[in-house]
Amino acid sequence: MLKDPLVRRFISSSAFAGAFVWVAVRYFEVDTEVVWVLFELSFVFVGILIIVGLILAPAVRLFRRKSSLLSKLDASPDGPPELLDQEGSKTIQNP
Repeated sequence: MLKDPLVRRFISSSAFAGAFVWVAVRYFEVDTEVVWVLFELSFVFVGILIIVGLILAPAVRLFRRKSSLLSKLDASPDGPPELLDQEGSKTIQNP
């Protein structure tokens, strides 16, 4: 489990966030109330972002389903698309 990079990032980011809060409270005399408000508002912000993502994901999926110009080029019945080499002459791409 500790070899998973996401778990490692979560652990290291939590340690750095804890060290940041500890230094702020200990050496810069930040009230613990301010830290708790920051903690609560960050959870609220992440929750709002999750809700927005859940709402926008189906809309983005609908827009991405339309066939694009590149997919039409790939399905061309004329064969592979032509490319220009450095001299400007046409070359045919090998599949």
